[in-house]
Amino acid sequence: MKMKSTWVTRRAPLGDVVWQPVQYPTVGDLLLCEVISIGIHGRVETAVGARQRLYPGDRIICSLGNRYATALLDAVAEVSSDQIDLISASGLCGTVISRAKKATNPTRLRLLGQAFVGGIPLNLRTCTLTPVASGIGEPQWVVVVGSTMDSGKTTACTSIVHGLVSAGHRVGAGKVTGTASARDVGSMRDAGADPAVDFLDFGWPSTAGCSDAELLHVLKSVADTIRVSDVDFGVLEIADGLLQCDTRFLLSRLSSQLGARAQLVLTVRESLSAVAGVELLGECALDVVAVSGIITNSPLLCREVELASPVPCIPTSQLGPYVAGIDQRLGPFAAVAAQGGAVRA
Repeated sequence: MKMKSTWVTRRAPLGDVVWQPVQYPTVGDLLLCEVISIGIHGRVETAVGARQRLYPGDRIICSLGNRYATALLDAVAEVSSDQIDLISASGLCGTVISRAKKATNPTRLRLLGQAFVGGIPLNLRTCTLTPVASGIGEPQWVVVVGSTMDSGKTTACTSIVHGLVSAGHRVGAGKVTGTASARDVGSMRDAGADPAVDFLDFGWPSTAGCSDAELLHVLKSVADTIRVSDVDFGVLEIADGLLQCDTRFLLSRLSSQLGARAQLVLTVRESLSAVAGVELLGECALDVVAVSGIITNSPLLCREVELASPVPCIPTSQLGPYVAGIDQRLGPFAAVAAQGGAVRA
């Protein structure tokens, strides 16, 4: 039967694989699975980024990993029987330990085999990009973070990229943490980012469960790939919410990794999260240049933010021109002043 290769396998040399019985797989190892029943994920993203419907009996190639998704599920990279859960449409599999009330049962898989090349388990961390260390330049960094999952981070990133490219700038983009998704990287590329990379390019199908050292390695790898591309701007997305431990750790290291001039855009769903998020980031000595995301669908919520915070609330569609207009010599709110907006100290 034909196997369906999922998005997480897109850099793997599947033509060299020998399938053997499953032998204590770890995060990033590739597993051949048979679909038993359909649940949350009824489709998978293929290795070329297309979407295919799943049917019981289908055979798909997945990667073992963890997942942290507050709106869906919490899963760990554990194999305790001959069955496992599909935990993302990109082909991540693991064991669900909790799920949100709105989430249905996970799609169940039967383990059929593990990928080996030359007698060694094939792991995604052997199939990575290698940034060239020489000739590294330093673009202007724009980092997008969110108060929580589904606050509008990726949409904000693509808007920033498109606006900067339309203004004549060369832009690279990357997603530093989260769960691999063809849609996320594809949307950055569609907006004009070159390069557009994420943690999967450096061997991680998901960054949940990564050590601090591994997270810093991913951040450096993504940033270096953008640096060597001779771009004017580098736009980075950090997934999940400000209270997620990986996110908080990376934010505490941003200045040392990207420099003090990095601009932060905070996406939120409502006004209290915006005000609290700006204060929390300020405690990390990080200045937010704009609040955006789902909240900007409501002018009233934006008004609440601007009455309670010195940070402007910028509609997602206007983020690109706004970021392009920030004059670093005058500070992060120069663009608002230039547009005749109110600036509160």
